Amino acid sequence: MENNRDDEETQVEAEAVEETSGGAVELIEEETLPEKAAREVDHSKLYVWVADTGNNRIQKFDGNGNFLFSFGKPAGTRAPYKDGEFKTPMSVSIDSEGNIWVADTGCHRIQKFESDGDFTLTVGTEGWGQEKFYWPEAIVAEPTGTVLVADTHNHCMKRYDDEGEFVLGFGYAGDFDGFMKFPGGVSLDREGNIFVADRDNQRIQIFDENGRYLSKFGEYGSEDGRLNFPNSLVVTPDDRIIVLEKSQNRMQAFDREGNFLATYGQQGKREGQFNCPLDLARDPYGYTFVADTLNNRIQKFDPDMNFVARWGTMGVEAGQMRDPSGIALSWEPDWAPEDE
Repeated sequence: MENNRDDEETQVEAEAVEETSGGAVELIEEETLPEKAAREVDHSKLYVWVADTGNNRIQKFDGNGNFLFSFGKPAGTRAPYKDGEFKTPMSVSIDSEGNIWVADTGCHRIQKFESDGDFTLTVGTEGWGQEKFYWPEAIVAEPTGTVLVADTHNHCMKRYDDEGEFVLGFGYAGDFDGFMKFPGGVSLDREGNIFVADRDNQRIQIFDENGRYLSKFGEYGSEDGRLNFPNSLVVTPDDRIIVLEKSQNRMQAFDREGNFLATYGQQGKREGQFNCPLDLARDPYGYTFVADTLNNRIQKFDPDMNFVARWGTMGVEAGQMRDPSGIALSWEPDWAPEDE
Protein backbone atom coordinates (compact mmCIF):
# COMPACT_ATOMS: atom_id res chain seq x y z
CA MET A 1 0.00 0.00 0.00
CA GLU A 2 1.50 3.37 -1.02
CA ASN A 3 1.81 6.27 1.45
CA ASN A 4 1.25 9.78 0.05
CA ARG A 5 3.62 12.41 1.45
CA ASP A 6 2.88 16.11 0.89
CA ASP A 7 6.16 17.46 2.21
CA GLU A 8 8.47 17.29 -0.82
CA GLU A 9 11.49 18.67 1.05
CA THR A 10 11.49 16.11 3.86
CA GLN A 11 12.80 12.67 3.11
CA VAL A 12 11.71 10.14 5.68
CA GLU A 13 13.89 7.13 6.17
CA ALA A 14 11.95 4.20 7.52
CA GLU A 15 13.76 1.67 9.58
CA ALA A 16 12.74 -1.94 9.75
CA VAL A 17 13.65 -4.20 12.61
CA GLU A 18 14.78 -7.66 11.71
CA GLU A 19 15.57 -10.17 14.42
CA THR A 20 18.37 -12.53 13.61
CA SER A 21 18.75 -16.07 14.91
CA GLY A 22 21.24 -14.86 17.51
CA GLY A 23 18.87 -12.32 18.96
CA ALA A 24 20.80 -9.37 17.51
CA VAL A 25 18.91 -6.47 16.02
CA GLU A 26 19.75 -5.23 12.50
CA LEU A 27 18.60 -1.90 11.12
CA ILE A 28 17.55 -2.08 7.48
CA GLU A 29 16.86 1.01 5.39
CA GLU A 30 13.61 0.84 3.47
CA GLU A 31 14.07 0.72 -0.28
CA THR A 32 13.01 3.78 -2.22
CA LEU A 33 9.55 3.29 -3.69
CA PRO A 34 9.54 2.96 -7.47
CA GLU A 35 8.16 5.78 -9.57
CA LYS A 36 4.55 5.43 -10.56
CA ALA A 37 4.28 3.34 -13.71
CA ALA A 38 3.19 5.05 -16.90
CA ARG A 39 -0.56 4.91 -17.35
CA GLU A 40 -1.82 1.89 -19.19
CA VAL A 41 -3.18 2.39 -22.67
CA ASP A 42 -6.93 1.92 -23.09
CA HIS A 43 -6.92 -0.43 -26.08
CA SER A 44 -10.71 -0.65 -26.11
CA LYS A 45 -10.54 2.55 -28.20
CA LEU A 46 -8.16 0.99 -30.71
CA TYR A 47 -9.51 -1.17 -33.54
CA VAL A 48 -7.71 -4.07 -35.18
CA TRP A 49 -8.83 -4.96 -38.70
CA VAL A 50 -7.86 -8.42 -39.92
CA ALA A 51 -7.85 -9.74 -43.47
CA ASP A 52 -9.16 -13.21 -42.63
CA THR A 53 -7.83 -14.61 -45.86
CA GLY A 54 -8.99 -18.21 -45.73
CA ASN A 55 -12.50 -17.17 -44.69
CA ASN A 56 -12.73 -14.48 -47.40
CA ARG A 57 -13.77 -11.73 -45.02
CA ILE A 58 -12.59 -8.76 -42.98
CA GLN A 59 -12.96 -8.93 -39.20
CA LYS A 60 -12.86 -6.04 -36.73
CA PHE A 61 -11.69 -6.40 -33.12
CA ASP A 62 -10.85 -3.93 -30.42
CA GLY A 63 -7.27 -3.72 -29.24
CA ASN A 64 -7.95 -6.26 -26.50
CA GLY A 65 -9.12 -8.93 -28.94
CA ASN A 66 -12.88 -8.54 -28.51
CA PHE A 67 -14.74 -9.32 -31.74
CA LEU A 68 -16.85 -6.43 -33.06
CA PHE A 69 -18.10 -7.33 -36.55
CA SER A 70 -17.13 -8.77 -39.93
CA PHE A 71 -18.12 -8.38 -43.56
CA GLY A 72 -17.53 -10.13 -46.85
CA LYS A 73 -18.19 -13.53 -48.35
CA PRO A 74 -16.49 -15.77 -50.92
CA ALA A 75 -16.42 -14.64 -54.53
CA GLY A 76 -17.02 -16.93 -57.47
CA THR A 77 -14.37 -19.12 -58.99
CA ARG A 78 -13.79 -16.88 -62.01
CA ALA A 79 -14.34 -13.32 -63.25
CA PRO A 80 -16.45 -11.26 -63.31
CA TYR A 81 -16.54 -11.07 -59.52
CA LYS A 82 -19.34 -9.42 -57.57
CA ASP A 83 -18.85 -6.24 -55.57
CA GLY A 84 -18.21 -6.80 -51.88
CA GLU A 85 -17.08 -10.40 -52.30
CA PHE A 86 -13.52 -11.62 -51.78
CA LYS A 87 -11.12 -14.30 -52.91
CA THR A 88 -8.14 -14.64 -50.53
CA PRO A 89 -7.97 -10.97 -49.43
CA MET A 90 -4.46 -10.43 -48.08
CA SER A 91 -4.32 -6.83 -46.91
CA VAL A 92 -6.52 -4.15 -45.37
CA SER A 93 -5.97 -0.47 -44.58
CA ILE A 94 -8.08 2.31 -43.07
CA ASP A 95 -7.88 5.85 -44.46
CA SER A 96 -8.23 9.11 -42.53
CA GLU A 97 -11.97 9.21 -43.25
CA GLY A 98 -12.52 5.74 -41.82
CA ASN A 99 -12.97 4.05 -45.19
CA ILE A 100 -11.75 0.47 -45.47
CA TRP A 101 -9.48 -0.48 -48.39
CA VAL A 102 -8.92 -4.15 -49.16
CA ALA A 103 -6.39 -5.84 -51.43
CA ASP A 104 -8.71 -8.50 -52.86
CA THR A 105 -5.75 -10.57 -53.95
CA GLY A 106 -7.35 -13.55 -55.68
CA CYS A 107 -9.79 -11.31 -57.58
CA HIS A 108 -6.87 -9.14 -58.80
CA ARG A 109 -8.45 -5.89 -57.59
CA ILE A 110 -8.80 -3.48 -54.70
CA GLN A 111 -12.11 -2.63 -53.05
CA LYS A 112 -13.22 0.29 -50.89
CA PHE A 113 -15.88 0.12 -48.17
CA GLU A 114 -17.45 2.53 -45.72
CA SER A 115 -16.61 2.16 -42.03
CA ASP A 116 -19.59 -0.17 -41.50
CA GLY A 117 -18.53 -2.49 -44.33
CA ASP A 118 -20.89 -1.15 -47.02
CA PHE A 119 -19.34 -1.43 -50.48
CA THR A 120 -18.20 1.81 -52.17
CA LEU A 121 -16.07 1.05 -55.22
CA THR A 122 -13.79 -1.46 -56.89
CA VAL A 123 -10.69 -0.94 -59.01
CA GLY A 124 -8.92 -3.41 -61.24
CA THR A 125 -9.11 -6.65 -63.13
CA GLU A 126 -6.50 -9.28 -63.86
CA GLY A 127 -3.65 -8.12 -66.09
CA TRP A 128 -0.95 -5.48 -66.50
CA GLY A 129 -1.68 -1.77 -66.69
CA GLN A 130 -2.78 1.26 -64.72
CA GLU A 131 -6.03 -0.30 -63.54
CA LYS A 132 -5.04 -3.94 -63.66
CA PHE A 133 -3.39 -6.14 -61.04
CA TYR A 134 -1.94 -9.57 -60.67
CA TRP A 135 -2.15 -10.85 -57.10
CA PRO A 136 -1.84 -7.53 -55.20
CA GLU A 137 -0.81 -8.46 -51.67
CA ALA A 138 -0.51 -5.16 -49.80
CA ILE A 139 -2.32 -1.84 -49.57
CA VAL A 140 -1.74 1.20 -47.36
CA ALA A 141 -3.77 4.40 -47.05
CA GLU A 142 -1.63 7.54 -47.17
CA PRO A 143 -2.29 10.69 -45.11
CA THR A 144 -2.78 12.60 -48.37
CA GLY A 145 -5.96 10.61 -49.14
CA THR A 146 -4.36 8.33 -51.72
CA VAL A 147 -3.60 4.61 -51.39
CA LEU A 148 -0.49 2.65 -52.32
CA VAL A 149 -0.82 -0.90 -53.65
CA ALA A 150 1.90 -3.52 -53.92
CA ASP A 151 0.98 -5.15 -57.24
CA THR A 152 2.98 -8.14 -56.15
CA HIS A 153 3.09 -10.44 -59.15
CA ASN A 154 3.48 -7.49 -61.51
CA HIS A 155 6.53 -6.47 -59.43
CA CYS A 156 5.58 -2.82 -58.97
CA MET A 157 3.87 -0.22 -56.79
CA LYS A 158 0.78 1.80 -57.79
CA ARG A 159 -0.97 4.82 -56.27
CA TYR A 160 -4.67 5.73 -56.59
CA ASP A 161 -6.76 8.63 -55.36
CA ASP A 162 -9.80 8.23 -53.11
CA GLU A 163 -12.03 7.73 -56.18
CA GLY A 164 -9.86 4.90 -57.47
CA GLU A 165 -8.20 6.93 -60.23
CA PHE A 166 -4.63 5.97 -61.12
CA VAL A 167 -2.04 8.52 -59.96
CA LEU A 168 1.41 6.94 -60.09
CA GLY A 169 3.28 3.72 -60.74
CA PHE A 170 6.90 2.72 -60.19
CA GLY A 171 9.00 -0.41 -60.27
CA TYR A 172 9.74 -3.20 -62.75
CA ALA A 173 10.65 -6.86 -62.44
CA GLY A 174 14.32 -7.30 -61.60
CA ASP A 175 17.01 -6.84 -58.98
CA PHE A 176 18.52 -3.50 -59.98
CA ASP A 177 18.03 -0.49 -57.72
CA GLY A 178 14.38 0.52 -57.89
CA PHE A 179 13.35 -2.78 -59.47
CA MET A 180 11.40 -5.38 -57.49
CA LYS A 181 10.66 -9.07 -57.22
CA PHE A 182 7.35 -9.89 -55.54
CA PRO A 183 7.03 -6.86 -53.23
CA GLY A 184 5.04 -8.01 -50.21
CA GLY A 185 4.66 -5.04 -47.89
CA VAL A 186 4.81 -1.26 -47.78
CA SER A 187 5.08 1.39 -45.04
CA LEU A 188 5.58 5.16 -44.81
CA ASP A 189 7.70 7.38 -42.60
CA ARG A 190 6.72 10.82 -41.32
CA GLU A 191 8.09 12.54 -44.43
CA GLY A 192 6.06 10.33 -46.75
CA ASN A 193 9.00 8.22 -47.94
CA ILE A 194 7.94 4.77 -49.09
CA PHE A 195 9.55 1.63 -47.65
CA VAL A 196 8.99 -1.56 -49.64
CA ALA A 197 9.59 -5.13 -48.49
CA ASP A 198 11.16 -6.37 -51.73
CA ARG A 199 10.52 -9.94 -50.69
CA ASP A 200 12.21 -12.18 -53.22
CA ASN A 201 15.15 -9.80 -53.60
CA GLN A 202 15.69 -10.23 -49.84
CA ARG A 203 15.93 -6.51 -49.17
CA ILE A 204 14.18 -3.32 -48.14
CA GLN A 205 14.01 -0.50 -50.67
CA ILE A 206 13.29 3.14 -49.87
CA PHE A 207 11.68 5.60 -52.29
CA ASP A 208 10.62 9.21 -51.92
CA GLU A 209 6.94 10.17 -52.03
CA ASN A 210 7.08 10.38 -55.83
CA GLY A 211 8.50 6.89 -56.25
CA ARG A 212 12.12 7.91 -56.88
CA TYR A 213 14.63 5.39 -55.58
CA LEU A 214 16.64 6.54 -52.53
CA SER A 215 18.41 3.59 -50.92
CA LYS A 216 18.24 -0.06 -49.92
CA PHE A 217 19.55 -2.51 -47.37
CA GLY A 218 19.51 -6.26 -46.78
CA GLU A 219 20.94 -9.46 -48.12
CA TYR A 220 19.79 -13.05 -47.94
CA GLY A 221 20.50 -15.13 -44.85
CA SER A 222 19.17 -16.39 -41.54
CA GLU A 223 21.68 -14.65 -39.27
CA ASP A 224 20.81 -11.50 -37.36
CA GLY A 225 20.82 -8.54 -39.71
CA ARG A 226 20.18 -10.63 -42.81
CA LEU A 227 16.77 -11.15 -44.41
CA ASN A 228 14.88 -14.31 -45.28
CA PHE A 229 11.81 -13.38 -47.35
CA PRO A 230 10.80 -10.10 -45.67
CA ASN A 231 7.04 -9.87 -46.13
CA SER A 232 6.00 -6.79 -44.18
CA LEU A 233 7.42 -3.83 -42.30
CA VAL A 234 6.59 -0.73 -40.27
CA VAL A 235 8.55 2.48 -39.77
CA THR A 236 8.38 3.87 -36.23
CA PRO A 237 8.29 7.59 -35.38
CA ASP A 238 11.96 7.41 -34.33
CA ASP A 239 12.89 5.97 -37.75
CA ARG A 240 13.40 2.38 -36.68
CA ILE A 241 12.34 -0.13 -39.31
CA ILE A 242 10.73 -3.32 -37.99
CA VAL A 243 10.77 -6.08 -40.60
CA LEU A 244 8.68 -9.25 -40.45
CA GLU A 245 10.16 -12.36 -42.09
CA LYS A 246 7.69 -15.09 -42.92
CA SER A 247 10.33 -17.75 -43.59
CA GLN A 248 12.44 -16.98 -40.53
CA ASN A 249 9.45 -16.52 -38.17
CA ARG A 250 10.81 -13.39 -36.55
CA MET A 251 10.82 -9.61 -36.46
CA GLN A 252 14.04 -7.63 -36.82
CA ALA A 253 14.65 -3.96 -36.03
CA PHE A 254 16.99 -1.79 -38.10
CA ASP A 255 17.92 1.88 -38.07
CA ARG A 256 17.29 4.19 -41.03
CA GLU A 257 20.59 3.17 -42.64
CA GLY A 258 19.80 -0.53 -42.33
CA ASN A 259 22.05 -1.29 -39.37
CA PHE A 260 20.80 -4.23 -37.30
CA LEU A 261 19.41 -3.39 -33.85
CA ALA A 262 17.50 -6.37 -32.46
CA THR A 263 15.55 -9.52 -33.27
CA TYR A 264 12.32 -10.88 -31.78
CA GLY A 265 10.57 -14.23 -32.07
CA GLN A 266 11.18 -17.71 -33.37
CA GLN A 267 9.21 -20.56 -34.89
CA GLY A 268 6.58 -22.16 -32.69
CA LYS A 269 3.10 -22.00 -31.22
CA ARG A 270 3.85 -20.55 -27.82
CA GLU A 271 3.49 -16.93 -26.75
CA GLY A 272 5.74 -14.70 -28.81
CA GLN A 273 6.51 -17.43 -31.34
CA PHE A 274 5.32 -17.46 -34.96
CA ASN A 275 4.40 -19.73 -37.84
CA CYS A 276 4.72 -17.93 -41.19
CA PRO A 277 3.64 -14.46 -40.00
CA LEU A 278 2.62 -12.26 -42.93
CA ASP A 279 1.80 -8.79 -41.61
CA LEU A 280 2.24 -6.42 -38.68
CA ALA A 281 1.05 -3.00 -37.54
CA ARG A 282 2.16 -0.63 -34.78
CA ASP A 283 -0.09 1.72 -32.84
CA PRO A 284 0.77 5.32 -31.78
CA TYR A 285 1.79 4.13 -28.30
CA GLY A 286 4.30 1.63 -29.68
CA TYR A 287 2.32 -1.60 -29.33
CA THR A 288 2.84 -4.05 -32.20
CA PHE A 289 0.17 -6.39 -33.58
CA VAL A 290 1.17 -9.36 -35.75
CA ALA A 291 -0.90 -11.55 -38.07
CA ASP A 292 0.54 -14.94 -37.05
CA THR A 293 -0.82 -16.59 -40.15
CA LEU A 294 -0.42 -20.35 -39.85
CA ASN A 295 -1.08 -20.19 -36.10
CA ASN A 296 -4.44 -18.60 -37.00
CA ARG A 297 -4.15 -15.82 -34.45
CA ILE A 298 -3.19 -12.24 -33.72
CA GLN A 299 -0.39 -11.49 -31.27
CA LYS A 300 0.14 -8.24 -29.38
CA PHE A 301 3.47 -6.90 -28.05
CA ASP A 302 4.30 -3.92 -25.85
CA PRO A 303 6.71 -1.12 -26.88
CA ASP A 304 9.67 -3.20 -25.68
CA MET A 305 8.44 -6.12 -27.78
CA ASN A 306 7.36 -8.18 -24.79
CA PHE A 307 4.40 -10.48 -25.44
CA VAL A 308 1.13 -9.06 -24.11
CA ALA A 309 -1.79 -11.05 -25.53
CA ARG A 310 -3.04 -13.25 -28.33
CA TRP A 311 -6.43 -14.15 -29.74
CA GLY A 312 -7.91 -16.34 -32.44
CA THR A 313 -8.27 -20.02 -33.19
CA MET A 314 -8.77 -21.82 -36.47
CA GLY A 315 -12.39 -21.84 -37.61
CA VAL A 316 -15.17 -20.06 -39.41
CA GLU A 317 -17.13 -18.64 -36.49
CA ALA A 318 -17.02 -14.97 -35.49
CA GLY A 319 -13.61 -14.24 -34.00
CA GLN A 320 -12.04 -17.38 -35.43
CA MET A 321 -9.67 -17.24 -38.40
CA ARG A 322 -8.18 -19.17 -41.28
CA ASP A 323 -4.76 -17.96 -42.37
CA PRO A 324 -5.09 -14.28 -41.41
CA SER A 325 -2.66 -12.45 -43.70
CA GLY A 326 -3.28 -8.73 -43.26
CA ILE A 327 -3.72 -6.37 -40.33
CA ALA A 328 -4.50 -2.66 -39.95
CA LEU A 329 -5.30 -0.30 -37.10
CA SER A 330 -7.66 2.61 -36.53
CA TRP A 331 -8.77 4.40 -33.38
CA GLU A 332 -11.23 6.78 -31.80
CA PRO A 333 -10.65 10.54 -32.28
CA ASP A 334 -8.27 12.02 -29.70
CA TRP A 335 -7.17 8.55 -28.56
CA ALA A 336 -3.65 8.82 -29.99
CA PRO A 337 -1.02 10.97 -28.23
CA GLU A 338 -0.27 14.33 -29.80
CA ASP A 339 2.84 14.59 -31.90
CA GLU A 340 5.72 16.30 -30.18
